[in-house]
Amino acid sequence: MLIELKKIDIRRRGKMTKEGSFQKTITKAINYSGTALHSGKEVNIKCLPAKADRGIVFRRVDLPGSPEIKADPLNVVSTRRCTSIGLSTNEEARVHTIEHMMSALWAMGVDNAIIEIDNAETPVGDGSALPFIDLIKQATTRELAVPRMIWQIEEPVSVKKGDMYMVALPYDGFKISYTLHYDHPVIGSQFREFDMGRDSFIDDFAPARTFGFEREIETLHRRGLALGGSLENAVLIGEEGTVNPLRFSDEFARHKVLDVVGDMALNGYIRGHIISVKSGHYLHVELAKEIKKRFVIEEEVEVSNDVY
Repeated sequence: MLIELKKIDIRRRGKMTKEGSFQKTITKAINYSGTALHSGKEVNIKCLPAKADRGIVFRRVDLPGSPEIKADPLNVVSTRRCTSIGLSTNEEARVHTIEHMMSALWAMGVDNAIIEIDNAETPVGDGSALPFIDLIKQATTRELAVPRMIWQIEEPVSVKKGDMYMVALPYDGFKISYTLHYDHPVIGSQFREFDMGRDSFIDDFAPARTFGFEREIETLHRRGLALGGSLENAVLIGEEGTVNPLRFSDEFARHKVLDVVGDMALNGYIRGHIISVKSGHYLHVELAKEIKKRFVIEEEVEVSNDVY
């Protein structure tokens, strides 16, 4: 059998660059308990430090063998009302609603951590990323002796579905421009922008809560969704106003930015400008997958030709 080495020339639309800062993990283990938004079940998590290049890994300690699922766009198994990751080899190994925790880890600069969890969905907290921010602050963070790698967008990358679309453009920093539109008088159209070099995600976006419509509650419950939802962990929208008070006048758009951050964090850290119009978790993950495709490194592979 003759083995030939062939160079695979892959055209890339981005590149990995070494950031001046180093990767981080949390300093100590810390626990948190709460109710899951959709299942309504009680959940316990334990955040543990991890080595460099480990990434964010969820460990289902309630399942045999404690299977581990890395937060990666290629491991997303569902985007119905949230972002869910899982293993193709184990249908039970799933973790739902990871986006709020992922945005908090991103905001606190945590590249590597093990999240032990004893159920299939993360706790909702108050419906924002703030409880997870506070959790990481309690654990504190420390640098690891390995540089952080950044996904740098060099050419436009876009995804579209109907009248919803997203595009990632070259930009010297990280920026999200989000346009929200609902055919509902309480929301209507909102626009919000986040620029990492100018704005505080922790102060201005992390407190923004998830939201839902009063008219949809019964339908969602019949589908097994929002069973843990309450006025303590979501903004409830009636026909003429919100049932509970808003934290920001444009809290809905701010929460959408939070969701984009959490879903983009499936790839770690990005340098680019994300423009999003009416997008949800499905398009977020599709864009994350497209971005990852652009960062395939040229490599030599063995190609076998059977010669006898």
